[in-house]
Amino acid sequence: MLFEILSTTSMIGVVGGAYFFQNKNSNDHEKIQKISDTCGLFVRENKDKKGIRLYRKSHKGNYSEYIYKIPLGLSFAQFEEKKQVFVDGLNNKSRPDFNIANLKSIDWKGDVWKQLRYLLNNRVRLDKQIEMEYDGMLRIKVYESGLSNLYKFEESMLEGLESWQVPIGYTIEDLIAHDFEKRPHMIVAGATGFGKSEFIKLLISVLMMNNSQNARFNLIDLKGGSELGIFKNMKQVTNFARDPQRANRILQDIQNDMNKKLDWLFENDLKDVKEAGQKERDFIFIDEAADLDEDSRDLVIDIARRGRSAGYRLIYATQYPTNETLPSQVRANIGARVCFRLETNAQSRAVLDEGGAEELPEIEGRAIFRRVKNHVVQTPFIDRPTINKAIEPHIKIQSKGDGHGSKQSQTTKARGSYTAVFEKA
Repeated sequence: MLFEILSTTSMIGVVGGAYFFQNKNSNDHEKIQKISDTCGLFVRENKDKKGIRLYRKSHKGNYSEYIYKIPLGLSFAQFEEKKQVFVDGLNNKSRPDFNIANLKSIDWKGDVWKQLRYLLNNRVRLDKQIEMEYDGMLRIKVYESGLSNLYKFEESMLEGLESWQVPIGYTIEDLIAHDFEKRPHMIVAGATGFGKSEFIKLLISVLMMNNSQNARFNLIDLKGGSELGIFKNMKQVTNFARDPQRANRILQDIQNDMNKKLDWLFENDLKDVKEAGQKERDFIFIDEAADLDEDSRDLVIDIARRGRSAGYRLIYATQYPTNETLPSQVRANIGARVCFRLETNAQSRAVLDEGGAEELPEIEGRAIFRRVKNHVVQTPFIDRPTINKAIEPHIKIQSKGDGHGSKQSQTTKARGSYTAVFEKA
């Protein structure tokens, strides 16, 4: 009995000591202030050094927020430039792997003290992440842990999304979605093996789940069809190309159709297909756009520039982004960009107009989503059974010889039908 009492008392002391130790060594405010001074983020007035001054701190859910007053003469941009320095500084120590869950795992019939010593001596790396904002005050949110390396797609992710919205990925705060009705085009880039093609499959699958009756697809897969071939027999697929020559013909057809639609809108004093009451949207997915020939790139530039009003939505994907394969005229007309890890700073600049993608961790699905500002996200992974569930009700049975390589007559009929959709009542 006495031993049990002493053991319990000792255990309380160990738990309390471990808690104090962990919190004593995680004074984030002091670290932030020291990092700021070390980085030269201060000004001098009459030989006095003035740095950031803590205004308020609070704990909210899974993060702590520190609000600072920035001295005159410094800008928020200067702090943003040092964001990674702050992250590294906040994670420069490890901590004991000691928590209530580990405490519950102790075998009380075994050598308790040996197990406790192991927990106290076993150290884990910190994985704190931060977000910075400025609204007249510098707001730094410190999260105790970063993004998970894997988020499996679940249909619950679509709750609250409108018909042309798709989930992009999780930040350390929440799930970010993109609306193709507001921002019609998207650039997707990333080196091999980091999730670019899987993300494209996610987009197509979600569009099918949300609005299969109004989505139409032109799929150009210049990897020989190996990535997007799973979708080729859907009723919603107007065209499918596996080689640059076929891709060029499809893009020419799209341009011709776009011109007819724009002429019709002009003649009827309509701004765009939405105002005309057309619900259908034509999505053009190009996977490995770097393999397009020069004429096809010119067509893509024109579609990116004028296609929105005619109901076209362009998703331009490449694993080799350069100023040649991703022309400035394309970038200028595409605001939404999803960039997975790339090899060089120059490649990152070709996509995001700044570096950063080359510094992403080597985690499949980790990306930078750029809309107005950059967000580091972990994109959801959608598995094959989930894709099959989304598309199987829409697969058409093809007779022999009815392949997508010889689909020109079907394309003409499908595209010729748009005038009936536009007719006023």
